[in-house]
Order: sequence, then C-alpha cells, then structure tokens
Amino acid sequence: AGLATSCWNMAASGNGTTPSLDVRLTRSQSGNILDIDFIGGLSEVAGSSAPAAAAAAPATTTAIATVAPSCSSTAVVISGRKLRILEHRVHKVEMRTRENGESEEELVVSNLRPFTLKVGVHDSADVPIVDCSLPLRATLLYENGSAVKQTSLSEPLLVGETDVVALQGAATFKLRITSLSSHRDKQRFRIQVAPQEESLTRTEPLLSVVTDPMKSVTKLGRAMPPPPLPSPGGDAAAEGVKRRCRETLDAHAQSIAQLQETHVQIAAELEAVASLAQRAVRAKAEPTSVAAPV
Repeated sequence: AGLATSCWNMAASGNGTTPSLDVRLTRSQSGNILDIDFIGGLSEVAGSSAPAAAAAAPATTTAIATVAPSCSSTAVVISGRKLRILEHRVHKVEMRTRENGESEEELVVSNLRPFTLKVGVHDSADVPIVDCSLPLRATLLYENGSAVKQTSLSEPLLVGETDVVALQGAATFKLRITSLSSHRDKQRFRIQVAPQEESLTRTEPLLSVVTDPMKSVTKLGRAMPPPPLPSPGGDAAAEGVKRRCRETLDAHAQSIAQLQETHVQIAAELEAVASLAQRAVRAKAEPTSVAAPV
C-alpha cells in the first residue's frame, strides 16, 4: 500500500551498442526507491560479455539520475490531505448534566437562524494547503453518526450553502437545520463535511470531518444569571446585610404608618367640607318668610 510507480525512457550510454531502455521505479510513500525494473532493449545486450555489462552499469545509473519522467503513474497514492474545523459558530452554549453526573457544554442552534462553519484543507504536517481547490459538501448526521432521514417533503433537513468549493485551502458554510431535536427523540445533530466526489473520500478518508453535537430548538431561552458569589467575611458580612435590610424595612413601615395617619386626617377634613356644603345647599332651598304689614 502507498507505492508509486514511475516510468522513464532513456538511452544507456556506453562504448558499445546503445540500446533504448524503459526504466520503471517503484517508490514507497515516503519517496524511497524500493525496486528498479528495466523493460525493453535487453535482448540486444544479452550476447555481450560480462565485462561489457559491468562497464555499462555505471552509465545506466548515471542516466537514471538525470532523465525526466515521461509518463504518469496510475497507482493510488495516499496524499495525506485532511480537513480540519477552523470555526464553528453557534447561537448559544448551555451547560448540561451527563448520565454519569458530570457537567459539559452543549451547543445550541435555532432552526430559524443560520450558523457558520469554516473548514480548512491541511497536509499531513497540519499545514494549510493554500493552492487547493476542493469541492466540499455538508450533510446532516445524528450524534451517533447515522444519517438523518427525511420525514416530510416540505423542506430539506439542511438548508443554506451546503455545497462550497474550498479556495485557497478554506471553505465557509452558512447552514440552517430545519429539524428539531424534540421531534427526533431529543437526539442532537452533527454536520459532516466531505468532498462532493465519493471516490475521493474513499481514497483519502481523512478528507472528512464532523462537528461537535448540537441541539436544535426553535426559541433560544435567555441565559440564567450566575448565582451571586459569597461575600468575603463570612457570617459577619451576612449579619451586616440582614441588619441593613431590617433597618430599611423599619423605615418603610414608619413611612407607611405616617401616610395612613395623613390619609385618615384628609378623609375627616373632606367629610367636614362635604357636611358644610350640604348645609349650604339646604339653606338656599328653604323659602324666606316675609312679615305682613300691621
């Protein structure tokens, strides 16, 4: 596995007959030469003497080192390219408790808003390959890696820029998951990015990457404020806070009592004014008696 075969056509220089030879080199993945085969032209030198063959050997070695390749290999060579997630922006990060009691961060996205995923094409030394143009495709998976099946014909499971070409070694996807975790037995989702050509994925399996699991919801709830930190000083500080609270409550109670007394006084004054007004109205309504002349 990982062997490459290259062909050269050369003329082995020597003092006698100059046959035309085809040289086939078999290299390992690291580039070392494992085997050298000479194809064609050997019948012309079969009858030559051993000294002549021995004299021609150094010339043959020199020719192999100087000629240029004239045909390409058809052997499958693993290049070492791989995909790496450079950026994964979600809408919210929550804390969840796992089955074993441990807490972990949970990525949350809304099915109403797109999120961003950026991947890069790197070599085996994890260096970005900037002179790369690779068509990529994003697909939706469950957290366990199985494919998500379409349950309705109304809308695809994953919408947005699902097919992107990685230019200069990077590709950015803007995606939106239309399905909800609550409609899929509370399962979370992952995004898989791989080449659009399936044959390329088979020959270079490292050109495939998946994101961390995400929960898909409709509404993003507001984040709960963190609990207040304990005040330095322990019980003494707590007692001081309680004392100030009691003093404030007592002051408010006194203010309320004063307002109630003022309300009673105002009600009494209003009642007196109303009584005087009623008397004035009755006095105007009674007829005035006039004394008769004697």
